[in-house]
Amino acid sequence: MSKQSKATKFIVYTGIMSALSIVLIMLLEIPITPDGSLKIDLSDVPAAVAGVIMGPVAALAVEFIKVLVHLLTKGIGSTMGYGDLMNFLVGVAVAVPFSIVYRSLVKKDLKKFIPLLAAGLTGMVAMVAMGLVGNYFIAPPFFEFYMHFKLTSGALWAYIGSATILNLLKSAILAVVMIPIVRVAKKKIVA
Repeated sequence: MSKQSKATKFIVYTGIMSALSIVLIMLLEIPITPDGSLKIDLSDVPAAVAGVIMGPVAALAVEFIKVLVHLLTKGIGSTMGYGDLMNFLVGVAVAVPFSIVYRSLVKKDLKKFIPLLAAGLTGMVAMVAMGLVGNYFIAPPFFEFYMHFKLTSGALWAYIGSATILNLLKSAILAVVMIPIVRVAKKKIVA
């Protein structure tokens, strides 16, 4: 396959997966909190599929395009972009490691389920870790500058704890959903 064909294929797959991701974040968000500030969506699944098919750069590109379009269409909202920034960080944290681990283990010719399981677990751990770090460093300035509310240490850890539970739940759901989708995508789409 020529270099130009590979570039075209990358752009097409990234565009299709970005469009799917945008639809999922715009139309299928499930609010977890009464005020709707915390939501679960499956918009990271197309990014992981893009990463598995085209490589981790495609996963990163899909996450970036999804968040950019979401920001441009919905605006920064009451979270002043904080929600979108965190969505990007945890989305990249789950999709990129998922694709890297899966692609490296598939090359070793292991049983088909082992690379998917390892990739799903790696994505879960990376997403929760990124959520912890991101919320620890990004939440205090957000609350202080935009909400005009300084978080105490106890309030910060309560917030981080609730966000971690959400990220753990979301990453588990994503891993369960991604496993059959990636199996089908790898069979149907020739990389």
